[in-house]
This record gives sequence, structure tokens and C-alpha cells, in this order.
Amino acid sequence: MKHRIAHSTLILLAAFMISMNASAFAASGTWALAADVHTPRDGHTATLLPNGNVVVAGGENNNQALASTEVYSSLTGSWTYAGNLKTARSNASAVLLPSGPVLVAGGCISNCLGATTASAELYNSVGGTWSSTGSMLKARTYFGMVLLPSGQVLVAGGCTGLNANGCSGVTAAAEIYNPSTGKFSSTGPMKAPRGSFSLTLLRNGQVVAAGGINAAGNPIGSAELYNPATGKWTLTGSMITARDEHTATLLSTGEVLVAGGENFASVTTAKTELYDPSTGKWTATGNLNTSRLEHTATVLMNGNVLVTGGNNVTANTTTVLASAEIYNPATGVWSKTGSMSSARVGHTATLLTSGKVLAASGSDANNDLISCEIYTP
Repeated sequence: MKHRIAHSTLILLAAFMISMNASAFAASGTWALAADVHTPRDGHTATLLPNGNVVVAGGENNNQALASTEVYSSLTGSWTYAGNLKTARSNASAVLLPSGPVLVAGGCISNCLGATTASAELYNSVGGTWSSTGSMLKARTYFGMVLLPSGQVLVAGGCTGLNANGCSGVTAAAEIYNPSTGKFSSTGPMKAPRGSFSLTLLRNGQVVAAGGINAAGNPIGSAELYNPATGKWTLTGSMITARDEHTATLLSTGEVLVAGGENFASVTTAKTELYDPSTGKWTATGNLNTSRLEHTATVLMNGNVLVTGGNNVTANTTTVLASAEIYNPATGVWSKTGSMSSARVGHTATLLTSGKVLAASGSDANNDLISCEIYTP
């Protein structure tokens, strides 16, 4: 009798362990549900920490900016609260500094239909606390922010205000954050004011800004380069397709892949293109299977690019997407992969140290989500 009880217990324990680690055995190209965040949110930031965990900060819930932050443990697969931002904000930008803290800056406040903020703060992953740092010289949201090889941070462009139609103003102003002093200082302005554009650090240490919207709210195709050594911007080749709310991803080849976004007809585009820093020119590459904007793009460990979710916009409809696809730089072709269990936009997608991708929260157009998913390449 004792043997039979022990045997049954072992079977139950094994079944429990398998169910608890289902994602570990997930088939390639598939999604598995992960633990929910505590607070529904979209428009938040997500940053991979040195210890492999992910900190999610701010965003909005029911059209109100959030101050709460949560940390995902890659070890336990659970979320814990991690203190509050000093300023509730949505559509901010975040980068991990070489010294360990996470810098979060800018964004919109309140209901995101007016004021933007210039404030910035630092997250200490060791203590799980936020502290204020120097403010930017200009308040902005939907701007670009990248970590430079020097360890300083470049901030550029963005929307200076928001209304029901989107950006109510755009800026060309650029700034540099110095972690050693905790202050922002002005650097050369961009050639063109732009918001909802992409900003990508190149292998040569320069930074390329591409596309976005102008003061009239129209997509633009121009691109420009920032040289940290001179603090100046110079024009480079224009994209083939003017677009905003696209993604830009640095490939292992050193080229930059731009995908999707909104075109001049105010609908989403499936067109994608590559920027070659050695020539300063853009060339067309394979089209997305589904046109989309406000999606995510994540470079996988094998060098392929995973695109997830976003909005598909036609002349008459806007549809939030659950679909995902993979770009293969070797072939220039996009292929469909497993769809998420929930359609989502305004979410984040973070490459974990395991090689899997964590898609967190977002909106399904009707509600902000607490659900999260893990993608196994």
C-alpha cells in the first residue's frame, strides 16, 4: 500500500512539474501564456536587467498614465511590484546604463491628451527604487533615445504635445545625458523636426534617424545621421517609402531593417527596406505578410527578426493584430510564425537571456491587458 501511494505521488509530482515548466518544452515558433502583470497597461517601457529580469515601467490604464512598475523574474516566471515612478508617464523611453541603472525619460502625463514631461529618473535594480535625475531641456514623447558607445545617452526629436489626432507639435531638438553628472545638455538639432520616428545606433558609433511625422502630421521619408564626435546631424539617403510608427532593427550585417508603419495615405504599409551605412542608401527587401504599425521588432539569437502585433489600418478599419512573423536576413523573406493568444498593440517584446521573447501587456483596442506571453523561436 505504501509503495502504491508513493508511486502515485511521484506521478502527480511529475505531472505538476511538467505543467509548471510547459514553456520549457514548447515547440519552436509558438507562444505560451506567462504570468499576468498586476496592473493592465500599454505604452509602457520594458528593459532587460543585468540579472536577466525585466522591469516594466509606467504606461497607461484606461487612458490614465501610470506610476507603478513591475519586475518579471526569469527564474520564477512571476511578476512583483517594484516601487513607483516619481512621475506617472506613458510613451516614455528607457535605456539600461552601463553602470546598471535604467534611465527613463519623457513621455506624456495625465490622460496623454495634452502635456508631456521633461522629467527623468533612474531605477536601481539592486534596491528596486526610483530616484530623480536631471530633467531634459525639452518635454517630449514619441521621441528617440539610444545609448552611445561613450556611455552617454542621445535624446532626439519627438512630439511636444498630443491631442485626439496625435502629435500637436514636433521638435528637432536633441540632447545628451551624462550619467556621471546626471544632467542633460544640448547638442546639435536634427535637420528635420520629427516625431514617431526611429533612432538606431550603427556599428560605426553614429546614429541614424529615419522617417516619422512632420509638423503637418504627415509621414516623411528623410533620414539623417548623428555623429557623436562632432555633435552634428547630416542628411543621408531617404527611405523609399515615407512612414511613421514603424520599427527599425540593427541586423548582424550592420544594416538597419525598417518595417511597416503608416504611409502617406494614412494606412499601414507592408513594405520593408534596408539601410546600408556604407553607401547611405536604402534598398527594398521582402514585404511583411500583414501590414502593421505600432508593432514590436526583436532580434532573436539566431539573427532573425521577430515582429509581433500592432495595428492593421485600412481606409475603413483598424484591427489589432495577434499575428507574428519572422524576417530572415539571409533570404530577405518574411514568414509567418505562431500567433499570440491575444491581439495586442502598445505592448513590449523583450529578448530574454534564454533566447525566448516576453510579450507584455498592451491593448486589444477595447481593454488594456494584464496577459503576457512567451515566444519560443
